Amino acid sequence: MNTANSTRLRIGLLTPWNTSDPNAWSGVLTPMMASLADRATLVTLSTAGVPTALLDRALARLLGAVSSKKYLWDQAIATSRARGRNASEVVRAADVDVILAVAASQDVAFLRSGGTPIVQVGDATFKAIRDYYPMFTNLHPLSVVQQESVAQRSSRATDRFAMATQWSIDSLVDDYGVAEGSCILAPFGPALTPAHSTSLSLPADGTVQALLVTSDWARKGGDLAVRVVQEVRAQHPEVTLTVVGNTPDDLPGWVENLGRLPRQQLAEQYERADVLLELATANAGGVTLTDAAAFGLPAIATDTGGVSSIVDDETTGILVPGGADTFSAAVEALKRMADRQVRSRYAVGARERHEAILNWDSWADAVVALCAEAASARSR
Repeated sequence: MNTANSTRLRIGLLTPWNTSDPNAWSGVLTPMMASLADRATLVTLSTAGVPTALLDRALARLLGAVSSKKYLWDQAIATSRARGRNASEVVRAADVDVILAVAASQDVAFLRSGGTPIVQVGDATFKAIRDYYPMFTNLHPLSVVQQESVAQRSSRATDRFAMATQWSIDSLVDDYGVAEGSCILAPFGPALTPAHSTSLSLPADGTVQALLVTSDWARKGGDLAVRVVQEVRAQHPEVTLTVVGNTPDDLPGWVENLGRLPRQQLAEQYERADVLLELATANAGGVTLTDAAAFGLPAIATDTGGVSSIVDDETTGILVPGGADTFSAAVEALKRMADRQVRSRYAVGARERHEAILNWDSWADAVVALCAEAASARSR
């Protein structure tokens, strides 16, 4: 095995995602890998082919027949053990200085690393998203116990953490007893970037093209966004709303409903929009917010989960409170965006934050340095 002092660090990127899929992990895995490969020798160690354990499939069917609560079969212990065995095999076959586990806490839980240090990259913890994200709500107690066991094992096995938001770091420290000194804040870059340098040219006062990008209409606050724009249009009829992604068919006629779009056409919508609406009820961070920053697009976003690590309130956009006050606060925020000078200031701030922090070069510099630190500490 190479030492940490080698001229080029060998990083084994362990992930359950298909590393050849450009859409993997909301499209961030591909630029993540490219930036790492510029700075280190990258060895991909995907466990994407590991099937769900038969025991977990059987439990899911059995519990589904007697209970309304969910059993997440692909994240239970039997499947995690299978993933750990597979990960152990691919790690043993690789000659790496450090294992970089990307969205792979399940793979790490039962991994036999042979003394190779482990650095985890993530944007949430199980306790942070339980009863927060719809997928992790109304879980069967057996599923909760197993997932918590996997999360605890995974956190204990990991040497360092590079987390996308402060919210996720706080959960590691407070909920899992991880030492704060072993964690760094490394915000993700975008999944989409402009094909050419955007000019940040803005239309006249009062004209605002709002954009909503959603894979989960309910969680992203789709109905609320429509209500907010409709309220503002009563005074500013030139304000428009374009929705992209998994969208319902029965939207008002004034809403431009584009449905799902290829990546290039989605990038075009970021370029033509004036503000991103992200009124989510739950949000670990949101690649749409880092995408918006890359296009110099201000955001109006709910201050929930890890959003405040991405949107700098009153600099790159406006954060609005969650709950009962979201509607009125978002209406006022959108009205403010009708002022061309206000919008221009936020647009410049969004672009500057992308160039300074929310980009893959900054992320990879921090993560490779953390990997080198972990390898050096383990060798000592």
